[in-house]
Amino acid sequence: MSVNKYALILLLMVVFSFSSGYAQSKKRVLKPSSYDSKMNAHYDFDYLKRLNGKYPKEAQLLGNNALTRHLKVLLKDRFIFLKNTWAVETPIEIKNNIFQAWGCQQHNCDQTNFLIVVDLNKNVVYCGIKENGMIKTFSEDNSYNQELFDWSNRN
Repeated sequence: MSVNKYALILLLMVVFSFSSGYAQSKKRVLKPSSYDSKMNAHYDFDYLKRLNGKYPKEAQLLGNNALTRHLKVLLKDRFIFLKNTWAVETPIEIKNNIFQAWGCQQHNCDQTNFLIVVDLNKNVVYCGIKENGMIKTFSEDNSYNQELFDWSNRN
């Protein structure tokens, strides 16, 4: 093989591995290994419906409750980051049985923010974390969620 063919192959390998790695690190949906589909049958998210219009801190959204237990399993070590960084927030919104709570890091909302979504029909929790401009999305059952998709595209 000539030197030009080796150089071309090497160049293609580098370009492919970079573009593949970038796409995977930019946005991904993670399914926690400890997810149990029966988990959602055990917890009742009806209490979330009473929180419409309240601020997450006022409602103690990240306190000791069913949603927090789900988020801890879903996010693993990223839950502590979310809880400790969540400062500025908007009121909780529920539309079409979809619960949404948004928060961000104080003085850094553009680069570090969060969206928690609960599909109250399916009892499935979703979360998006944008940290220093990088977005990661999480889904309990690896399903698609329009609100999380829209949030990631706005960011």
